[in-house]
Amino acid sequence: MHPAVGLLIQVVIAVHIALPLGTWLLLSGRRNDKTRLWFISISIYSLSLCSIALRPYVSEYLSYLMAWSGVFASWLIMIEALRRELQLKPWRWPGMGAVVGAWVIFLIWLYQTQDLNTTGVLVYSATFILLNTVLSWLIWQLRRTVQSRSLMMIQVAFAIHAGAYLNRMYHYLVTGNVDYLNVFSFSWVSNLVTLSTILAMILICFGYWGFALERSIQETTTAQEGQLQAQAESDAMRNLVKERDQLLMLNARVSALSSLSSFSAMLVHDISQPLQALELGLYDLQSQVKTVPDKPALQSRIDDLMVLSGKASDMVSSLRRLMIRGQDQMEPVDLQSAIASVFPILQGEANQRGIDIQWINQLTCARQVQANEVMLQRIVFNLAANAMDAMSSLPTPMRSPPRILIELLERQREGQDWVVLQIQDNGPGFPKDLLQQLSGPVVSSKAQGSGLSLLLTQSMVRLWGGQTVMENLAVHGESGAILQLWLMPTPGQASA
Repeated sequence: MHPAVGLLIQVVIAVHIALPLGTWLLLSGRRNDKTRLWFISISIYSLSLCSIALRPYVSEYLSYLMAWSGVFASWLIMIEALRRELQLKPWRWPGMGAVVGAWVIFLIWLYQTQDLNTTGVLVYSATFILLNTVLSWLIWQLRRTVQSRSLMMIQVAFAIHAGAYLNRMYHYLVTGNVDYLNVFSFSWVSNLVTLSTILAMILICFGYWGFALERSIQETTTAQEGQLQAQAESDAMRNLVKERDQLLMLNARVSALSSLSSFSAMLVHDISQPLQALELGLYDLQSQVKTVPDKPALQSRIDDLMVLSGKASDMVSSLRRLMIRGQDQMEPVDLQSAIASVFPILQGEANQRGIDIQWINQLTCARQVQANEVMLQRIVFNLAANAMDAMSSLPTPMRSPPRILIELLERQREGQDWVVLQIQDNGPGFPKDLLQQLSGPVVSSKAQGSGLSLLLTQSMVRLWGGQTVMENLAVHGESGAILQLWLMPTPGQASA
């Protein structure tokens, strides 16, 4: 035997042993059942080709019958590995064993008829082409579901392999030259089969390694995305639980306010009767004084008491409206009229505390907004009262004269007209943690009192289709807070 032939045999054996083993080592940490099945098929195929390469040194029984049986079995296992990659129904191993057994029996029959070198090679080549076609089709199906360039390498390997065997069959059938069927004849046809076998093994091993690597990266990315989604859902669930707890706290506070409202309604009722009696008495006294012409000072005093009595009646009427319950529907509300109803109450309370409170209407015309008048008045009343409490808690030497400014403004945002109710003070401002979590349970920073929950304010304004803006101010070294209720105008009103 020529030394070059021995060298060629050694190269073929080295390639078919080193490549599968190297691929297996490279897949460390990325192995699964399908990867192991693929490695088993490649290992059996490599050992079978090594038996064919050793044909000058071993018997025909080993180099033909055993080698071809191993190649046939390895290709079936490879097909099963790809079927599992496609998540198809797995083949039954007994059925696959029966097919391999039938193939072995057929080869034994050819061996006994001494027809392995011609008919055997032709049948083996045709079967090999058929199995390569099936494998190429499965790879094509897999490429439709998995974006992988490495699968193209495997598909090219099967095409090269099948093309070389198809070329051998064609030239034999055309010329009848038996040397084309023997790889050791070293004809150009047999050499092409040998080179295609080596090249296909290289492409198959590196292609599957690349595919396994890409699949592992995709699975890792998918797992990370799933983890992020699960984390987001977990955060959302925690927020829901947090909002539920805040709503429970709010419910407890609203229940307390409801009880307080009932008690206040009773007080309003009790106060209304003495006020009515006082007003009637003043009217009677006024009529009597008119008959005494020499008492102008008394007449002026009675007039002042009549004005104060009227203001007290207006305040009681406003309080009575604030105590009304069960009116939560949304309706067009005249914002100027709604604020005017509660401003006397706020002004009286502010005067008692030494706080300057002003109301400025900067609307260019009468505007109606989508809201509930009673609830809107409650919101304004509570927000202003909280601002008073916050400013009253500051030591006198540490603060400038306290003041509260209530303004009605017109604004535009993203092409949408808005009517803004703004409440501004020069108190200590909102706590930083409250600004970070606008869903905090209490709006004000006062130490006592229940106050209107910002959560309730935001919820109601959002229900009306509006928005709530809250921030701290720092102007000329002074602190302060500003809270804006962006309310939607009633449809059909044009901005002046």
